[in-house]
Amino acid sequence: MNKLLKRYQEFSGWMPVLLVVAVVAWVVLGGVSDRDDLIRWLLELPVKALYAAAISGTAYLVWRRWSFRMTDEQQKTYIDGLLQGQRGPVLVYLTNTGFYLCALLALLYFYSR
Repeated sequence: MNKLLKRYQEFSGWMPVLLVVAVVAWVVLGGVSDRDDLIRWLLELPVKALYAAAISGTAYLVWRRWSFRMTDEQQKTYIDGLLQGQRGPVLVYLTNTGFYLCALLALLYFYSR
């Protein structure tokens, strides 16, 4: 069980912490004002900033968790191939970027609901 929690620490540790921080910030700051004006918007700004941090951080953690970890030699070969415009490294780069953007958009959709 301990090994499982360590392996998926992004979801078993950091996500609950981010959730608690966002809820506490919304209760303390977002629920203070019942007005629809600039003061209320300013009070809710830290909550929206926490949502943005949670979205980008979670997308990065998802990308990092399921990305292939290269050795230094593999990474040097990959970057050299990418700079030379070889088809394989460019395809890997585009796929990796697409995966990250899909994770980011999925999390934006999830948090906007």
